[in-house]
Amino acid sequence: MADDRTRWDLHVEMYATEEQAQEIKEQVQRLLCPDPGHRPPCAIPWSTSLYEAEGEDAAGLEEQYLIEHGGDSRG
Repeated sequence: MADDRTRWDLHVEMYATEEQAQEIKEQVQRLLCPDPGHRPPCAIPWSTSLYEAEGEDAAGLEEQYLIEHGGDSRG
């Protein structure tokens, strides 16, 4: 029987401190694998990565944050 699985990418962009971004990444990992101590392999293979956005993407997120928080970018 053919398996109809395919690879999917989920991209999440956020305007956050490095610590906040790392916490979000860890929360997503716990959603994907709620029992990190299980024996491999996971039922659904997955991976995560975290990198700093650059260019227009980063500028747009910062602008959105400033608009929604009254121009205060201190967090």
